Amino acid sequence: MKKSLVSILLFTACAAHAQGLMKGVGGASSSEGGEKQTSSGAFDEDHKYMFYAGADLQNSTLSVSNSQSFGGLAADRFHSKFWDMRAGYRLFKVIGVEAHFGFPDQDANGASHYKVRDYYGLFAVPTANVFDLFELAFPLGYTNSGVTALVNNSPVDKHLNSMAYGARIELPVRVFWHELPDVRITGGGMVYYQRSDAREYGFHFGLRYDFGFGTPSG
Repeated sequence: MKKSLVSILLFTACAAHAQGLMKGVGGASSSEGGEKQTSSGAFDEDHKYMFYAGADLQNSTLSVSNSQSFGGLAADRFHSKFWDMRAGYRLFKVIGVEAHFGFPDQDANGASHYKVRDYYGLFAVPTANVFDLFELAFPLGYTNSGVTALVNNSPVDKHLNSMAYGARIELPVRVFWHELPDVRITGGGMVYYQRSDAREYGFHFGLRYDFGFGTPSG
């Protein structure tokens, strides 16, 4: 896990540095009369305070390695789906903070399924804008969730909490037409829980809406 976190942070730093270089090169050729160069307009950076809200359908897998810590749940893989609602604030252009809240989309209605009863998370999210076409984000934080699985047809509850990390790509629909609202199509992968007794991971897709207020200084 530590190697994965280090790799994510190193990649983010490199991507952010490359982004700055690309903007610096583009800024070297200013328009006539000293006017500021504008981007393609896919990313709205016209506000001092930038917020966003999103919703994703998470397709998760719980891989149990220690049956005893899960009330006798077999050491096997189990699958679930849950909705993940998130709200974020952009601290800087290359990092934001997010709060997550999740609720179930699927019950523990079979031997190979489990239910995510609730899900909470708090993340720092380094980001990189790639050629004003899409954004790469690398959430790193802490999650707490409650899950339910069936053991001998009886529900067994378990609380999961650990460091969590992942990566996602976010594509503004304004890439296709600038007059559209500032909505982004999102998708990626996450490790929600990782300890010696089990690992919970999965992939997700959804939408995000960006908004803000205030005029940037300078």
